[in-house]
Amino acid sequence: MSIGSLKQGESAVVLFPFTNTGKADLIIEIVTACKCTDIEYPRQPIPPRGKGIIRAVFDSTTQPKGQLVKALDVVSNTDPMLVEAKFSVLVE
Repeated sequence: MSIGSLKQGESAVVLFPFTNTGKADLIIEIVTACKCTDIEYPRQPIPPRGKGIIRAVFDSTTQPKGQLVKALDVVSNTDPMLVEAKFSVLVE
């Protein structure tokens, strides 16, 4: 997923919608990213066929100029237990 270009110092919101395709409740234990990204994620179990959104706010203030790829690590009760969600951004 690309959020396009930002001038250094600007922020952008990235949304990662998902659906629980499993047969049991999806429990997201934690979502982590670099210090430049604030994250909000569902804290309640997501039932089968339920939907949710992981919201990331990327702040380019401390980031170098150029094309960057950032990753969110999602730890949950899935197999595999760790899944990455990535986005790219061009910091100008």
